[in-house]
Amino acid sequence: MTPDGFPIVGETKEFPNFINAIGTCGQGFMLGPGLGELLARIVSCELTDDDIDVLKHFNLYRDFSRIEQFK
Repeated sequence: MTPDGFPIVGETKEFPNFINAIGTCGQGFMLGPGLGELLARIVSCELTDDDIDVLKHFNLYRDFSRIEQFK
């Protein structure tokens, strides 16, 4: 689980082409289908503008100082 409650989804700087989809904690069952679709678009290089916006919030390198949002 991440400090802000959002999962970590997307590529890492250290390992190009390595895609994370982690940190969903208890919300994994709820978020799983949507994350699966998002991961398929990442792998196939078919991201939409909305996907890019969502991935900003799920980025590994984001600011984790906010409190958990999914309570």
